[in-house]
Amino acid sequence: MRLVKAAEMREMDLEATRRYGIPGLILMENAGLAVVDVIINDFFRGKPQGKKVVIIAGPGNNGGDGFVVGRHLFNKGVLVQFLITTDPQYYRGDAAVNLKIINDMGLPCQVLQPDNIDSFKAVIKETDLVVDALFGTGFKGIPREPLSSLIRTVNAIGNPVLAVDIPSGIEADTGSVAGECIKAVTTVTMGMPKIGLYLDPGAQYTGEVVVGDISFPPELKSEEGGDFYLVDEEMVARVFPVRLPTQHKGDFGHVVVIGGTRGYTGAAALASNAALRGGAGLVTAVIPEQLYPVAAVKLTEAMTYPAPGSKGGGFSSRCRGSIQQILDKAAVLAVGPGFGQEEETAEFLEDLLLNTSIPLVLDADALNILARKKHLLTDVSLAEQRQQWVLTPHPGEMARLCGVSISEIQADRLECAAQASREWGVVVVLKGARTIIAGPEGPLFINPTGNPGLASGGTGDVLAGLIASFMAQGLNAEEAAYCGVFIHGQAADQIAINKGGTGMIAGDLLEEIPVVIENLLALKERGR
Repeated sequence: MRLVKAAEMREMDLEATRRYGIPGLILMENAGLAVVDVIINDFFRGKPQGKKVVIIAGPGNNGGDGFVVGRHLFNKGVLVQFLITTDPQYYRGDAAVNLKIINDMGLPCQVLQPDNIDSFKAVIKETDLVVDALFGTGFKGIPREPLSSLIRTVNAIGNPVLAVDIPSGIEADTGSVAGECIKAVTTVTMGMPKIGLYLDPGAQYTGEVVVGDISFPPELKSEEGGDFYLVDEEMVARVFPVRLPTQHKGDFGHVVVIGGTRGYTGAAALASNAALRGGAGLVTAVIPEQLYPVAAVKLTEAMTYPAPGSKGGGFSSRCRGSIQQILDKAAVLAVGPGFGQEEETAEFLEDLLLNTSIPLVLDADALNILARKKHLLTDVSLAEQRQQWVLTPHPGEMARLCGVSISEIQADRLECAAQASREWGVVVVLKGARTIIAGPEGPLFINPTGNPGLASGGTGDVLAGLIASFMAQGLNAEEAAYCGVFIHGQAADQIAINKGGTGMIAGDLLEEIPVVIENLLALKERGR
């Protein structure tokens, strides 16, 4: 699903008027009607008569939408009260037109003052629904008094809130919440969904997001050519490969997982099993020879291969030549789960990256080594090969790779992932709540699946193996990344529903991944 920034949305509104002659008043009317439809059907179950609604309306177009909402609700028998946040003379344009209409209709409308917030508490407590039409998508920064106190009051009372376009207090382009913010049960966003609704912390305030139809022509809200997308089932199903009855294991790729040092053979085992659960035809785990017996016991379906080990229990610097026969058979390498960071291992990784053209998923310790050997991310001779690299850092690893603090990474995850992807020429999967997937040339993807149950050791190893599996089956690096992240999170969500999220372990995902994939393939079949 395509997402837009606030400026893109404003340009669409202008284009609707310039190109198609749709006046702003019509767009505002349609926005209000979209909200009314949700209120009547979802909140009042088709019986609005006698319900009480308070509408908080700011001086911009968002407030104008709120006036339209109130007018139509009043006409349907709802007891409506308006709270406006500034003197009526400061309302302009289409919002002023709709404010005059409700005044001419005699609907109750009060102006918020610093000393009268307490008087609204009783009104809000008695209401069935609060409609937040305060700030809109142009908001940035921190709500000032008395608005911050008003927002705090609404949230504290706890009655249901519907937000018009975006909950007041969220920055539409980043999801940033720097001060008080309306906590909505439902957000009806107009025309196209805004990025900030799907990025944390903003996503924690939006509730269910409904996209309201404001009569944009189809070509104006096209899904093609956008800069930002929310990954969804349809997107994943569209690119996911279908299996034919005549195919065999050789048709589904060979993933080679390289990792598993002393104390961390489980990481390589998880990645290997995830590659199998994702559908790879063959998987080989390359393990330091001294740990080979341990890994062979853990991996009964995947093949295992011993590599020369270092004295410290990692990989020898001369490892690549010894495993070349395995590398020659690989469609994709997943390097890093339980890999270790000792110097010999780092030398092996550099040798591997400089001397192979096999597509790569680089995770965990492989990323920490890259943070020490950053020339590998900018070496011109590797530019073509890096187009087939997928890096899967969590915020701490990303901070080390970029040479900045974790807080700087988290402050603008979208831009951080995009800039790194462009600079290094790789696909970046910046993990965390609402994982970001960025390709050097393509749009940015935001993944909505997943939950706190994934915050346990080994889940990242599963993701690395899953992405490698999809690359081995023919998806390009970007497709494999967003499919892997979505399916990984969806599996966790299903586990949380069926078993609960607390205590979820990485191995649980392995059982659920095939179920999620089967459901996606069924969706793909229905869509044909």
